Amino acid sequence: MKVRITDELAQQIVDSAKAVIGWNINFIDRHGRIMASTDEKRIGTYHKVGATAARLRQVQTVHENRPEDGVSKGVNYPIIMDQQVLGVIGITGEPDVVSQYGFLLTKICEVFLKEYGLNEEAFSEQEYRSRQVMALIYHDRDTMQQMADERPELTEHLYVAAVFRGYDGDGRADAFRKTMTAACGDLGISLFTYIYPDSFVLIIPRGAYPQWDKQLSRWKGQFYPSVRVGIGTEEPFHRVYESYRFAKLALQAAADRDVFSVHADDMKLTFLLQSLSAPLRRRYRQDVCKDLTERDIHLLQVYYRQNLSIQKTADILSIHKNTLQYRLKKIAETTGLDPRSFDDAVTLYIATLPWF
Repeated sequence: MKVRITDELAQQIVDSAKAVIGWNINFIDRHGRIMASTDEKRIGTYHKVGATAARLRQVQTVHENRPEDGVSKGVNYPIIMDQQVLGVIGITGEPDVVSQYGFLLTKICEVFLKEYGLNEEAFSEQEYRSRQVMALIYHDRDTMQQMADERPELTEHLYVAAVFRGYDGDGRADAFRKTMTAACGDLGISLFTYIYPDSFVLIIPRGAYPQWDKQLSRWKGQFYPSVRVGIGTEEPFHRVYESYRFAKLALQAAADRDVFSVHADDMKLTFLLQSLSAPLRRRYRQDVCKDLTERDIHLLQVYYRQNLSIQKTADILSIHKNTLQYRLKKIAETTGLDPRSFDDAVTLYIATLPWF
């Protein structure tokens, strides 16, 4: 286990040790610099005996104060983990008195360093995994090739990208991320990451997908409507970015329809429309919607989400059914397109899609 000791970590160690032991404590690096101390004026100074303890890997006792060497009476213990000297922990005081705390002092230090080392390893693994996911969803060819070289088995599978997003900011994001992380571990999904500020992305191998899909109803019960998910298409390793793109479209559809999940396979019209160029889509929308107000567009979006149900739309908009009928009639007069007629409804539906 590799541990990088920062000045902040060293100070946390000495402060905690003094709270337990009651004597001034120093943390000295392998070169003799006092990184942290409960005696503030000693921080940053050179400790000759500390350097010796690190070099010889042996406890060093100082029986008298020697200001010229930057040392005071006390005992200095090298901290050795996995055969590596990480530093020296020193306790200031009469050696005959403070030496009784040596074992406790070194154990306090080891506990901190082991915990920190495990956290650092977890962070490094998380960071590495995140870079891999980013490479796949953003089509970073160089990193993808490196992944394929290091783990050739990755290229042997098909994958589905899924994108979860939190919406209400109610503080449940941490609980959701922990649930997803645990689920990925249980299902053998190694490629997943949190994307700031509100998304959780998974790259799911075909073999794990059926079991993962079975969990959706449970997660819906736990987290909906705070969380929604879009599920992409099944793609080979080098085209995961396509699955991710479709997953984002599906996620937008889930938000538009006010449902927990939408699968890209259920969005064939969306994919067809997405194949149109942005200028062409913009021109179409302008031509169809040029005489509509934002209020009209919102009404149509709700109306089509409710599958042309007058009653459900009126309930959501908190208006009378007759008022809704009147407004739909006015839209027909304004645009020449009747929202209640199939052909005209398709034209208006496409033009008023939020992402179109």
